[in-house]
Amino acid sequence: MSQVRDLFHKVGNLHNLITVGAGVAKVELKKKYGSRIPAQIKKTISRLSALERHAVAASKDLIALKNIIYGIIDPDTAKPKK
Repeated sequence: MSQVRDLFHKVGNLHNLITVGAGVAKVELKKKYGSRIPAQIKKTISRLSALERHAVAASKDLIALKNIIYGIIDPDTAKPKK
């Protein structure tokens, strides 16, 4: 795999880890507190939800950027397309 393709893959994986991690943390907090969630924990859950949304948006932007770059260079050789 070329360096360009590898970098896009790594960043995509990190976005996935952030999204899943935030989601799991939210579920665990909700499970721990049930229907009696303290205000500070509700705030934390809200911030985790925002983190999930932002990571998903970043992944979509990364795909758009990848498509533009792959249109200009060959992702396997990192050389300009002819």
